Amino acid sequence: MEALGELAELLGGLGLQVETARSTVEALNKLRADAAHVIVSYHLSGNFDGVGLLEGSILSAPEALRIALVSAPDEAVELDYRPSHAGAIIRLVAKPSERSRLVGLVGEGVKLMTLVDEQRELVRKLSLDQGKLQRRETLLDTVVKERTKELEESYEKLKIANRQALFGLAEAIEAKDPYTKGHCGRVAAYSLVLAKEAGYPVDGLETLEFGAFLHDIGKIGIKDAVLLKPGPLDDAEWVHMREHPVMGFAIASKIEMLHPIMPAVRNHHERWDGSGYPDKMVAEAIPLSARIVAIADAYDAMATDRPYKKALSLEECEAILRKTAGKMYDPELIEVFVGRHLGTLYHEKYDDLPYDDGHAASST
Repeated sequence: MEALGELAELLGGLGLQVETARSTVEALNKLRADAAHVIVSYHLSGNFDGVGLLEGSILSAPEALRIALVSAPDEAVELDYRPSHAGAIIRLVAKPSERSRLVGLVGEGVKLMTLVDEQRELVRKLSLDQGKLQRRETLLDTVVKERTKELEESYEKLKIANRQALFGLAEAIEAKDPYTKGHCGRVAAYSLVLAKEAGYPVDGLETLEFGAFLHDIGKIGIKDAVLLKPGPLDDAEWVHMREHPVMGFAIASKIEMLHPIMPAVRNHHERWDGSGYPDKMVAEAIPLSARIVAIADAYDAMATDRPYKKALSLEECEAILRKTAGKMYDPELIEVFVGRHLGTLYHEKYDDLPYDDGHAASST
């Protein structure tokens, strides 16, 4: 039993309390009296069944690290076929001269079990504190609900203020051109209807609404002589008029709450075939919000009276939109707008109502 004493001396160097036994019965008795953290057993030593001991120790020390010490790989092959639910047994192959390797294995195992014990102690302390936390939770819940209500009310007030500011900008646009009164609100209404029918993300509808409402914000910078001209524009005047998306983009870029709507402002005059302005974008490269606003803008321009033309009928407007699908406008969005006759969903009665619910058209 010199090897037994040698192993006990090696493991004792780890600062562990080491118990030895020379028979299965003695070992099991010691385990029942004081459960061990690590159990090391020779596979076979005389009449000593090492694997049998390790398996029997599960009852008294279910969480112990079990190591079967063998001299050759072909020993204790039965360990390879044990069911996973029977508890793990590590087979350490080490010749007598190599048994110092056991020290490293046991040392790492002890570290792991120490961490497990610390975790359990932490859980125990947390359990003790749970009652205190539950009592505090009731108080905190009340405070949080009150604070949440205050924040929600503040947020709603801020939203109302933002909407009023945005609609004020829209009114400033239309104040320059009384002939297009209501145009911004109608474009917003058509845009929302088209977006919803086309499956636009719900959380983006409000941003789309604002973008549609302020798509012509850049017209604030257009000369009155050009903006209010009752007849066709000449080439130079068209060049100036076509600056309004870039002017609008510049305005929006300087106002933080307008940043999300910048694509609709800048790109609502892009065309599906790339012939639009200002960026010559093509097809799906054009932001979806801008594609939607472009159709709503075009429809309203055709369907309302202007100084230089009379309003077209719904059928005439839809025919023109179908003809220009795939050239000027997104063909799939045109099919939704025309196929479902979305132009009929707007009613003139909304011209005399405030645009404050995000769903009706506006006079502004």
